[in-house]
Amino acid sequence: MSSGKSFLGLSRRLWRLAIVTGIAQFAISLWSWQFAIFLRNSLLLEPWQMGLIYSLGTVAALIGYPASGFIADVIGRRFTMAFSLVPMFVGLTLLSQIPTWPLIAFSYALTLFGWSFILIISRAMPADEIAAAGQSDAPRKFMMVVMPAYFVDGICPIIAATLLKQGYNAQFLFFLGSVAAIIALGATLLAVRETLSSQNQSKARAKVLASPRSLGAQFWKFAVGMLAYYAVWGLAISYLGPLCVDEWGVDEVTFGYTWSVCSLSTAVASYTISGLTARSTRLCLVLALIGNSLIVGAFSIGSGIMMMVLLNALWAVPVVMWIGAERTLVVRGVRPEMKGRALGTWQLMMSSTTVFAAPAGAMIWTITGTIRSLWTIASVLGFVSILFTAISLRWMGAGVKESNGNSDAPTDGTSGE
Repeated sequence: MSSGKSFLGLSRRLWRLAIVTGIAQFAISLWSWQFAIFLRNSLLLEPWQMGLIYSLGTVAALIGYPASGFIADVIGRRFTMAFSLVPMFVGLTLLSQIPTWPLIAFSYALTLFGWSFILIISRAMPADEIAAAGQSDAPRKFMMVVMPAYFVDGICPIIAATLLKQGYNAQFLFFLGSVAAIIALGATLLAVRETLSSQNQSKARAKVLASPRSLGAQFWKFAVGMLAYYAVWGLAISYLGPLCVDEWGVDEVTFGYTWSVCSLSTAVASYTISGLTARSTRLCLVLALIGNSLIVGAFSIGSGIMMMVLLNALWAVPVVMWIGAERTLVVRGVRPEMKGRALGTWQLMMSSTTVFAAPAGAMIWTITGTIRSLWTIASVLGFVSILFTAISLRWMGAGVKESNGNSDAPTDGTSGE
């Protein structure tokens, strides 16, 4: 499957996907960085209400992940991506017009349902090209295709914070997000090109009721090993905004700027760090999780604007390594017509932990009376859960290079790890 010359690790086809994904990212990132602050300070919601909103949003996404993977395998990536932007538009419109409890829980859930499709397609399309070409730079492709999205995620808080300082409210940010969703829909239909061959789509339609075993043993070994870390991660990450504003004492606009530092640093580091990740994928994944847990711990005890900026800049390194390594290992050895379902199943499993983790985090916050304690606990448990990931990677062993009887599994220099 020829897709044009490569630039910074991506073909023209994947660059089109990357740009459209960036537009869709704008629809989310313009407001999501301050959503928890909006719920807490503008709507005056209690922690349990915030936890419930995040849980319902997660449930909607959990439905969307496997659905998007299945649909994308059967009818193709392009039309599945176009479909996803419709519920995003409706949800964001409701958020902008009727941001009241409890309707806001439904609006948020509808938005995340559509967004879940975008997340899966942005992974499935590079996986298709990697499978077809058998290339060795899988982590770089997976990371670079979302690099524009991270750049957008970085500039959005700056734009939004500027608008907030000018007197606009969060509802206006939701409205601009809905406009971006419509633009992304048109761009998808006009610019995005299909990556899944008609032959593989036919194979997918012939295996509508494929068994879990069809994803391969390596997939399930890896998934089991990562579940604990995702559960711990879900305890605290939803409450980053209140941590920084309430505990660190920074204002909402400054928090937006520091959020931008992390995303922009991730975009800048994407090409180089993802290239290094390709040399030793499993080792880099473990190092990424260790680095992430260290930064979570630092957020629980730190103070001052400069430290917050530094931590957000440093966060880019484990983020890039985590994304590139994880997505490479998830689809390795999975047959081409099953990659969408593999990605959807993976995200379903990992995100399902947040249904319980977010309310549990809110409970810890309520009991201890401080978000810092929550982040300290998440950091400590994070280091413990990394042991399960390391064991699963060891358990996978040389089998991580198996291709389940087909030649689509790429290698990335992990032999001898």
